[in-house]
Amino acid sequence: MPSPAVYRSPRAGATAATVLLAVSAATTLAPLGVGLRLYGEAGDLATGAESDGSALMDTAQLYDNVGYLQLVALAASAVAFVIWFHRVRVNAEVFDPRGHRFKRGWAIGAWFTPVVALWFPRQIAGDIWQAGARPDASGVRPQLPQTLLNLWWATFWISNATGRVGSQYLDSASAQYADGYQQAVGWLIASDLLLVVAAVLAVLVVRGLTAMQEERFTESAAPAFGLHGGTVRG
Repeated sequence: MPSPAVYRSPRAGATAATVLLAVSAATTLAPLGVGLRLYGEAGDLATGAESDGSALMDTAQLYDNVGYLQLVALAASAVAFVIWFHRVRVNAEVFDPRGHRFKRGWAIGAWFTPVVALWFPRQIAGDIWQAGARPDASGVRPQLPQTLLNLWWATFWISNATGRVGSQYLDSASAQYADGYQQAVGWLIASDLLLVVAAVLAVLVVRGLTAMQEERFTESAAPAFGLHGGTVRG
């Protein structure tokens, strides 16, 4: 049996995840900008406007270099996010011990398990979100809208899918020609753009869940300290 859930403030983890997600989004802007330049140069080469492909090769090398920086930032933000995610998952048991479809260990393991990574983390996030709902007088928790979670999750995976398509195009024989190469770069540009949007949505998820849990914990702790309306009752 797992140990009883203990609430710990997710604020530090949320701050780290927010900062690194912002850095990740910022570093993604670099390959996005270089990719747009690369797309234009490939188009020029395809139409014959540029006969020398040396500029394209130089830009392609620059694209690869900034891509390495992007990967490092993505890895760091992913680690910070998963650590925060596990923390809020444990906290959610304090507010609603029975409202979870998966054990708390899946808050980490689901991200690294093939196939189920497509939907397990989203379901866990939904359970955490719903655990923050304020019960009514009869103890029933109203269903909270999860539009933000849906947008974040969809954008994240569409970005991954378009990135894979772009990589497959680059590996194909058609990428040996300027027009095929331009098409592959177009998919990668779309992936980077969606990745920036996903990072922004992830920051909103982190901030929203953290604020919700802190508010619920403050409300639950107030009676224990004799607080009412922000004052100590005599």
